[in-house]
Formats: sequence, C-alpha cells, structure tokens
Amino acid sequence: MRSKQSCLSFLLLTLVFVSGLSADWVYFPYEYNQIYKEKYALELELADIRKQHQNELNRLEEEKKELQTQNRNLTEDLELEKRNRAKEQDEYSDRMRDNDMRLRSLEKKGTDKERLLADENRKREEKDRADLEALKKKLEDRERECLQKEQKLRENYESKMDELKERIHNLEEELANLRKLTKEQKRELERLAEQTKEFEEKLAKEITSGQIRLKRFHNKLIINIDDKISFDSGSSELKPAILPAIEKIRDILAAYPENYIVVEGHTDNVPIKTKFRNNWHLSSERALSVLDYMLVNKNLNPKNFSSAGYGEFQPIVPNTSKENKALNRRVDIVVVPRATGTLNTNHE
Repeated sequence: MRSKQSCLSFLLLTLVFVSGLSADWVYFPYEYNQIYKEKYALELELADIRKQHQNELNRLEEEKKELQTQNRNLTEDLELEKRNRAKEQDEYSDRMRDNDMRLRSLEKKGTDKERLLADENRKREEKDRADLEALKKKLEDRERECLQKEQKLRENYESKMDELKERIHNLEEELANLRKLTKEQKRELERLAEQTKEFEEKLAKEITSGQIRLKRFHNKLIINIDDKISFDSGSSELKPAILPAIEKIRDILAAYPENYIVVEGHTDNVPIKTKFRNNWHLSSERALSVLDYMLVNKNLNPKNFSSAGYGEFQPIVPNTSKENKALNRRVDIVVVPRATGTLNTNHE
C-alpha cells in the first residue's frame, strides 16, 4: 500500500514538473494541424506542378524533334529537287545548243514553240523555288513558336515555384510563431477565430459577390476590400456600392474593442497620372478614406486604429498581367489581437 502511494506521489510530482517546463511550448493542435496540412498540400501542389512541367517539356521536346526531322526531310527533298533541276537544266542546255545550231542553220529564225518552252521551264522553276521557300519558312515559324511556348512555360513554372516557396516559407514562420505563443496569446487567437467566423457569416453575401475577401493567418485576420467597386481609377473617393460592406465591418469590429486595426492601401505598378504625386500618395489617401468612414461609428476607439500606404511595393502577386494588377490594387483591413501584437505580422 505504501509502495503504491509512493508511486502515485512520484507521478504527480513528475506531471507538475513537466507541465511547468512545457507550458510555454503548448500550441493549439487545430491551428498547428491546419497550418501543417496547408503546408503539406502546397508541397503536393509543388510536386504536381513539377511533374506537369516535366511532362510538358518532354512533349515539346518530342514535337521539336519531329519538326527537326521534317525539316531534314524537306532539306533532302530540296537538294534532290535541285539536283533534278540541274539535270533538267543540263538537258535543257543541250537542247538549247541543238536549237541554236538549228537556228543558225535556219538563218537564226526562232520559233514560238521554243520560246514558250523556255518561258514554261523558267516559270516552273520559279514556282518550285517559291513553294520550297514557303515550306521552309513554315517549318521555321513552327519551330520558333515551340521555342516560345517552351520559354513561356519555363517562366510560368519558375514564377509558380517562387510563389510556392514564399508561401511555404511564410507557413514555416507561422508554425515557428505558434510554438512561441503564451497562454494569453492563445486565448486571443481563439477570440480571433470566433471573430473570423462572425465575419464569414455576416459578410457571406459580400464574400460570394467578390466585394470582400477574408484571409486568416495564425495571428491576424485580413479583410480585403475589392478595388473595382471601391474606387474609380486614380481616385481616393469611396464609391457608394462598397459603403454597406464597410458599415458591416465596422459594426463587427466595435464588438471587439481589444483589437488593433491597421488600414493599408496598395496599388499596382502603373505610374499615376492624376492629382496624386505618385502611388504612395494614392494608396495612403485610399486607406484614409476607408479609415475615416469606419470611424464614423463612435463605438470604435481611434487609439486602436492606424493607416498606411504602401504604393506598389507590397504586391500579393507579380504585376505581370491585367488580372494580377487588379488583385494588387486593394485596401486591406488588418485585425491584430492586442496580445499577439508583438508577433510577426507580415502578411505578404
């Protein structure tokens, strides 16, 4: 009996000791697993893109070899045709010499038939030469098109690789930050998860229509306001269509006074040509327009708010297409729980 009590006492002391040592290391399994699964999914996506890229490269290589084979065959046909033309030319020259002798014997009087034969032979040679040149040019164009496709595919692959590597790097940083969370920070993150759910429910219509996009990180929530319905091109004045969505956002934020709120303005890399000095100026004014309209709600504490303009210098995707530039033109409302404010908040 004493032995059993001693063992139980020893186990209790051990659990207390271990709990004291690892309290700061505990993190939410849900958060950790969610980030880990996303990382794993990205790695699978990366492997799949690599496989698709390799398959496409193999296909283009086969097509290139086939074009080269066709080019060689056409070159051989061209050489054969040249030899045949040379032989015909020799035969024609012999006939011409014979005709010359006949012409001289007939006091240098030519016939219409001989002139027609010469013209027909010349025209046939010109036509054959033009056809061969056209075929050769067609093959060269197809080979050049294949090379361009291959180069474009390689560039797209490298761009996707860089983007995936960046996302994986961010996920790894978030995993590292999750391990550093204190109990207070964990409680704040639980509240942030509740807030995110509330935003998703109350902004479901705006999210479905594309007016609003939500992006949840482990220590913050980003509410992205679509630029297309928020501002006219080159303007910082809010359009009426986006005002109801901003009103819903500010009403939800009023229920969570412990948050820090940063309103960020972003643009694409197209130089500005309006009253604003540059994209820095435009992005700052747009952020201020959203901030001013939010603070109309007197239940929000201005001390918890700030705004910033980043111009074109924090894109979420490369400014390589019209669609990507539209994504980079945005206003982000970044919600950061007070207890996690000291953690890394980079969300690009």
